Amino acid sequence: MGVLAYTAASTDYIAKANWCRVRMWGGGGTGAGVQGSNSTGGGGAGGQFVNASIAVAPGTTYAVAVGQTTAGSSSATVNGSDSTFGATLVVAKGGTGATLVTGASASGTGAAGATTSGAPTGAVTAGGTGADSSANNYGGGGGGGGGGNATSPGSTGGTAVSPGGNGGTGRTGSAGVGGAGNTYGGGGGGARRASSTNRAGGGGAAGYAIIDSIPPCSMLLLGVG
Repeated sequence: MGVLAYTAASTDYIAKANWCRVRMWGGGGTGAGVQGSNSTGGGGAGGQFVNASIAVAPGTTYAVAVGQTTAGSSSATVNGSDSTFGATLVVAKGGTGATLVTGASASGTGAAGATTSGAPTGAVTAGGTGADSSANNYGGGGGGGGGGNATSPGSTGGTAVSPGGNGGTGRTGSAGVGGAGNTYGGGGGGARRASSTNRAGGGGAAGYAIIDSIPPCSMLLLGVG
């Protein structure tokens, strides 16, 4: 009955059968921005992944919202955007942004991936956790979309299961912004500041949705219905 892929912030799905399978990635959280001299930020968490079979009514329209790219900031902690189906039937939460670093010669903590607030319960996989940074050295890499933890400062981000996106790279070398997360759902890498100029964390990548109808015979084979 066809497989549909969604990347837009807001669109609709018209049910063709009594069941559909929804696979969703939330948007990635941003890496930490830095304000303190000679400081570095941790990596943002990747967006959640949800894989769920949902009962629907044929001919009924269901809203599909895909979390969009989230820009990093040098003045705030910024979480990734959620992806949803039917508003609350399926929810893939955006990854948590790494906490803004304000102290001098300070390091930051990577944001932890979690299944909290995703839906339906039991169908949610946590996004990857961002890496901690190393003071006056390297920003932390971001977590992968739907899984894949970043493990060390300055490393590439966490490696996600395809088509989830890898996390962004923590800033290394000269001062600058963190690396952006990769589509779909990768968390941004942490920034690095020298003696002047605040730096923004890497942006979180947009999420993704794949929806396919499940014919009744398939549900019987799966033991559902």
